[in-house]
Amino acid sequence: MRTVSDLVNRGLAYLREKNFTAADRTFKDALAQTPPGENRFDAQKKAEIAQAYYNAASAQPATPEGREALRAASAYAQEAAKEDSSQALPHYTLGKLNQDLRQWDKASAELEEAVRLDKENHLYAFELGRTYFNARNYSAARRSFETALKINPNFEPAWYNLGGTLRAMGRPAEALEAYRKAVAVRPGYSVAHREIGRILAIQGDNAGASDAFNRALSASPNDTAALRELGALQSAAGKYSAAEGLFTRALAQDIQDAQTNYNMAVVKIALGKHTEAVQYAGKALESAPSNGVYAYTLGLALESAGDSDGAAAAYLKAIALDSRYIRPRVNLGSLYLVKGRSGDALTLLREAYQLDPASFEVNNNLGAAYTKQENWKASVEHYEKALKVDAANATVRLNLARAYVGAGDLARARDAYRETLRVVPDHWDALFELGKIYASLGDADQAKQSLGDLLRRNPNYAGKAEAERILVSL
Repeated sequence: MRTVSDLVNRGLAYLREKNFTAADRTFKDALAQTPPGENRFDAQKKAEIAQAYYNAASAQPATPEGREALRAASAYAQEAAKEDSSQALPHYTLGKLNQDLRQWDKASAELEEAVRLDKENHLYAFELGRTYFNARNYSAARRSFETALKINPNFEPAWYNLGGTLRAMGRPAEALEAYRKAVAVRPGYSVAHREIGRILAIQGDNAGASDAFNRALSASPNDTAALRELGALQSAAGKYSAAEGLFTRALAQDIQDAQTNYNMAVVKIALGKHTEAVQYAGKALESAPSNGVYAYTLGLALESAGDSDGAAAAYLKAIALDSRYIRPRVNLGSLYLVKGRSGDALTLLREAYQLDPASFEVNNNLGAAYTKQENWKASVEHYEKALKVDAANATVRLNLARAYVGAGDLARARDAYRETLRVVPDHWDALFELGKIYASLGDADQAKQSLGDLLRRNPNYAGKAEAERILVSL
């Protein structure tokens, strides 16, 4: 038996050296010398050999040697389990083999047997938990990870996987606690810090999320996901230069990554770097040509760069890719309005309205489109709907007042101008037009007060001459 053990150990050394031929010969020689009647001992050695072959195959799975090692691992593990049903290791190896094949039912059956036979091995419980997770049996996965942690509370991968399971179960607070325990065991656990950042970002704790992502990057500076997500967080906070630097680092790892190129395009637009924005948005769409959001962002970048025709084409592509996407319709409608194509604009905006009748952007642009056609009733209707979403928007309220004027409803126009000035007291156009409305309503005193106030507070107002003419006439 000592001779057999020595030979097996020599074979294991050959495997570590990737000398599969010598390992196979040595293992066969060893097992041929197993004393008769020592079935348990023979099974133990075969289980050790099986696990060693599996480990060797994992290091080079796509090679002919790796595939042969997997075959040998399976054969030795099955022989060991058949020869001695009380041993856990061969079931563990068979479980791992079935995991790799994504045969979750077979993997869980083998790993359940390994756990039953050896309740003190945290790796068996851990791998069973991973199998349950992949089979989307999250409750069972949670129990297995918790079992592994009872055996070994310092096994940080179990804390990490428990966190992922709890997130899948919709329990983010408990997941956050699990991830924090993982980094307490291993402070440099990059992916756990990253998950903490993701949860805190969803919870609105941007400072905590930024700290977590930075910790992830301290441990793993080239973590593309952490770079990208910290960049997105900085971008959402309006810290565009910081986001630009992070996305630059992320793209250094993967220049073709569609999401990062898209994020960079958004940042470049915000920074006014329009030509660069077009380049990054184009790369994003090139990498993911069926993504409507990327097509829309390319349209935004082109429009920002002054290429209205290119922007229109990109918006049309976004609409073709996603028939329920509202934003490209709104932006294309706005472009058509600028070009004097109010009919085409209305067609697009009406489609958008059917998709989302409560949208601020849709109703605001419909108000503008109907104004172009002097359909004052419809213009008033949509500006009023836009204000229900954003009551403090002075520009929309001013446009509503003008639509009331167009409709001949001067009293409501007066009230709308007043409300505009309540929101923005220094809105000079609103003050000027309010004075004109008072004059039209025959309220000379209020007209004098409004126009006089305008000229006193803003003596260089562009409409000064007209305001003075009205004052003289009152």
